[in-house]
Amino acid sequence: MIEGRKLPVASIAFNDLVYERMNNVAVSSSESIHLLYPSGTYESAARLSEQELQELECMPLIHAIAGERKYDQNMRSIIQQFTHDPSVIAYRLDIIDDFIDHPELLSHVEKSNTIIDEMRFATGKSHSHDSGLLQTVSRLRELTIYVDFIAQMQRAFAGQESLKSAGLRRLRDRILRIFDSADYKNLAIQLPKLQHGLDSIASVTIGINLDAQLNPVQATLVSINDRRFTGESLFGKLFAGGNEYQGISELYKDPDVIESIVHNTEKIQVSIAAEEEASLRRVLFRDLKKLLKNVLKPVYPIIDQYLHIRCKWILGLEAEFAFYIGAVKFIQRMRGLGLPMCRPAILPMGQKEGRLYDNYNVNLALRMSYKIDEGSLNDRIVSNDVCFDEEGRIFILTGPNSGGKTTYAQAIGLTQVLMQCGLYVPCSRAEISPVDALHVYFNVEEQAALETGRLGVESKRIGEIFGAATSNSMVLLNEAFSSTSPGESFYLMKDIVSALKLLGVRAVVATHLHELAESIDRINEEVEGSSKLISMVAGMKEATDHGGTLSNRSYKVRPCRPQGKSFAMDIARQYGISFNQLAETIRERKAGSLAIYDK
Repeated sequence: MIEGRKLPVASIAFNDLVYERMNNVAVSSSESIHLLYPSGTYESAARLSEQELQELECMPLIHAIAGERKYDQNMRSIIQQFTHDPSVIAYRLDIIDDFIDHPELLSHVEKSNTIIDEMRFATGKSHSHDSGLLQTVSRLRELTIYVDFIAQMQRAFAGQESLKSAGLRRLRDRILRIFDSADYKNLAIQLPKLQHGLDSIASVTIGINLDAQLNPVQATLVSINDRRFTGESLFGKLFAGGNEYQGISELYKDPDVIESIVHNTEKIQVSIAAEEEASLRRVLFRDLKKLLKNVLKPVYPIIDQYLHIRCKWILGLEAEFAFYIGAVKFIQRMRGLGLPMCRPAILPMGQKEGRLYDNYNVNLALRMSYKIDEGSLNDRIVSNDVCFDEEGRIFILTGPNSGGKTTYAQAIGLTQVLMQCGLYVPCSRAEISPVDALHVYFNVEEQAALETGRLGVESKRIGEIFGAATSNSMVLLNEAFSSTSPGESFYLMKDIVSALKLLGVRAVVATHLHELAESIDRINEEVEGSSKLISMVAGMKEATDHGGTLSNRSYKVRPCRPQGKSFAMDIARQYGISFNQLAETIRERKAGSLAIYDK
């Protein structure tokens, strides 16, 4: 149906490129480069269940590192699958060190990640079209983005000979090798010419021949143009000042184009053409696509010469770049608040030790940071020193309600996770042995059957922990069995901490049972195991008389004997239910009643 004449040389400049000699050295290997794992290592087993992730309240930390919500799932996966391999942890920490030491490198990588995002869209398009024409155009776009990415990363790594991390050095070497290759240089030169050729195809002029009754009988291709036509009214055409690319009226759109319309408040998708018209138009547009495909034939052999260039390895870097960008920004954010963040020293797992200096809860720091516009949190966030070693690996933590027990236990858990994700930790200095798993039980939802009740749910959860934990695990328990009577709770918890000692784990057991803390010496003597129990107390400020207000909490946790009933009296005074307070209330009420009676 469509007859074409010889195309203007100016509109398609591809033919000259076909005959250019090209160096086909395939330097851009499709082999992946991982910035989370050294070459040849990979772990996928989840070490934090969904329930433990929630109980440890990891989501604020995940959001803070992800930066953008589209990376939340990637960060969540990294947090859940934290590694216990010292070589992987060190591999990641080295990369973070390099980014902190070379802030300009981080800035370039952040720009590169924007390019990768564009590449993901283009790559998906180049593989999703059935049409060879659309695949060609999308592949050309993909190669253009590829050239931009390599150029951007070359700028990032230019002059970066002092990088210490194996991951970034390997990536640098590949980028520079590609950038210096004849293959890449030829592609960088040819792409603008190819793109210019594509850009020159903006419209076509078709002549329609009519019969005596003015019915269209033949369509002839008049020209290929580098500008688009616009539909206008007859009045607009007559007074358009001679614009040859301004039409009298728009006649057709591609019949396969779908438009959205609102019908009964619902948006529905409809074809823009009636079926009878659509069939005629499909013939027209089908033949036009065939014509344009022929026009682009000279492009195919050029693109085919770059079939070895694959972008999958680049796409794999996006989430990993996002991880390090977010991690470094998180470190800078904490330091900007006056809080320490340090690279932890990695101790052997079998040593089962941990020494944290000036450790604080990053969740608490994040919550408080949202409440201030600027300034330091250093004087508002309480830090603690933590030491797991031969002198004590199982902390029996007691203290007043709202005294910081949960915050302290959570801080230790989050610090362990951050270290094993290969990140800096919230301490001024830290030495930590990895754990093979972190088992957390902080609270329980009332999801049990009526005949089981909360006690049954708690018992089941504790049983699952002991079914999975090893001597190299860490266990965090917070107020377990608080729903049952004090007597029953004491005997249950005594058995549990004895079993923890026998197993040999590191653990923090926050409890309201002072009797349990007082039984530590007997349990240490009677139960075998390398994990010694030690009493830790969330204390009160010095030189106070426990006057019954939260301001008396120091939120400092130190090893010492349990404080016993003084804290119960503190709680009673806080809520105004000590005997003296209740007696005073009764007297005041009586006095008030007598006054009313006298009136």
